[in-house]
Amino acid sequence: MNNLNTELIPADVLAGALAKIRAARADLAPYLHPLTPQQRQDLPKMGDKSLAFVTKVAEYAQSLPALMPSYLDAAGLATDAATSTALLPIYLETDALALDLDSTRMVAGSEGYAAALIGYGALQGAAKDNQPGAQAAVAELAPRFARPTKAAKAPAPAA
Repeated sequence: MNNLNTELIPADVLAGALAKIRAARADLAPYLHPLTPQQRQDLPKMGDKSLAFVTKVAEYAQSLPALMPSYLDAAGLATDAATSTALLPIYLETDALALDLDSTRMVAGSEGYAAALIGYGALQGAAKDNQPGAQAAVAELAPRFARPTKAAKAPAPAA
């Protein structure tokens, strides 16, 4: 198996990147609208094709106001279209960054876990051979692999 994660990211690089992300988030905070998972689910969704549609209708609402219903907030529609358009490049960049960060964490975690399993196996072998410190190490690590007993899995009897 190839080891892809072979170099630590320097602490100053991580700290600098985190500071820049926090600064960008702080810059945008007054304009952002965090939603609960339920609110996100309930909203109508707008994809790439819909963005072009919304932008075009916003243009028509400005250029042909007599054809729009009086209850349509044309200025609000224009703001929504402009905000969606303006945020798209930032969203695409941060989404790609988030995917790369998650992928790198996944690689490092997978490689680390595989290596740790090899180390744990070596400690188990050493414990069987009564090597000093091995039993204590295995005893500390063993709960990670503890399986619930049948009694723990079974539902409690109804009273």
